[in-house]
Amino acid sequence: MKIHGKERRRSKMGVRLFILFFLVSFICCKSSNENDSKQSSEEPLEVSSVRYAKGFNIAHFKGYDKLTVSKSYKGNIETFEYYLTNDSSFLPADFTGNAIITPIKSIAVLSATYIPFIRSMKQLKSIVAVSGKNTIYDSTIYNAATVGEIIDLGQPELNMEQTILLNPDVIMGFAIDAASMRLLSELKRFGQQVLVNAEYMEPSPLAKAEWIKVFGLLYDDFELSETIFNQIEKDYLALKSLVKKAKNKPTVFTAAPWKGTWYVPGGNSFQAQLLNDAGAAYLWSDNMETVSLPLDFEVVLAAAINVDYWLNVSTFRSLEEMKQADERFAAFEAFKNKRVFNNTKTLTSYFGNDYWETGAARPDLILADLIQIFHPELTQTDSLTFYERLP
Repeated sequence: MKIHGKERRRSKMGVRLFILFFLVSFICCKSSNENDSKQSSEEPLEVSSVRYAKGFNIAHFKGYDKLTVSKSYKGNIETFEYYLTNDSSFLPADFTGNAIITPIKSIAVLSATYIPFIRSMKQLKSIVAVSGKNTIYDSTIYNAATVGEIIDLGQPELNMEQTILLNPDVIMGFAIDAASMRLLSELKRFGQQVLVNAEYMEPSPLAKAEWIKVFGLLYDDFELSETIFNQIEKDYLALKSLVKKAKNKPTVFTAAPWKGTWYVPGGNSFQAQLLNDAGAAYLWSDNMETVSLPLDFEVVLAAAINVDYWLNVSTFRSLEEMKQADERFAAFEAFKNKRVFNNTKTLTSYFGNDYWETGAARPDLILADLIQIFHPELTQTDSLTFYERLP
């Protein structure tokens, strides 16, 4: 049967209309999806509850997480944004930041304090490099660095060439000033994925511990990191509440002179908060600083001569060793009464110390020690994790 010309033209027009309708529908659908994607990049599905830390925030989006780090060192107002995902196609179209594919498989840690967080996440095998193995307490990592299974990038001078050649998924480091920040920026310039960690700047013990959540993002197990932190928080607050039963509040001062200057923790530092939460009256608690205060020996002697307890006395292991270093130490009542405790129980022969390593991630363990020292009647044990009474 023949198809007349008019009918043929009508048939072709119908096909063209169908194709046009399909294209319009496809473009509209694509535009809608792009708008949805753009909206999801601007409006997070959830903003994680960061309850104590001041140096980072986390926002969860569809297919990725956004980590913002700030307050990396005193006076610095720069912020750093990291986008973590296991599928880069979820990142927003206008994305220009640092993308980290998770879970990471390798990490270089430029501070020993990051190791206990990684250990809590059960990811020690991901550590491929450290900075200064003699600052490390963890025997697994120290031994691996000693035999070369983990690379020691050096300290205080970092071996830049070796670091760049290693090319781990993430280099985690910190800055104490503009000069050290330039070092991290230089690594970025050579294509390294540098994540700035500002845990050491946190003003409270639980704020420092909450950085476990950053590691939860890196290892794509945020739920585990929240579970870990929630338990630490619960234990810390329970210990803090226990102190309310104490019948007295002993006085305490800390530290020892270094090169002629006595650096005592500021009244708003995490060390001062630990002492306060343990039910002690810290001598400089009225001070508003979060950093250490440099004082002359005579100033400390006049203020602390009758104070009950003396803690964190450098690396001294006995009262006799202290007296030999400076006879004036014997003038303090805490020295005379043998109430001098040092955080050196876990000090290694090469000066690694778990107090400065695990202590950052587990402030509940430090608090338990301090309560045992100041209020032994409140505890169920006489053992200490990090502290020892100097003989």
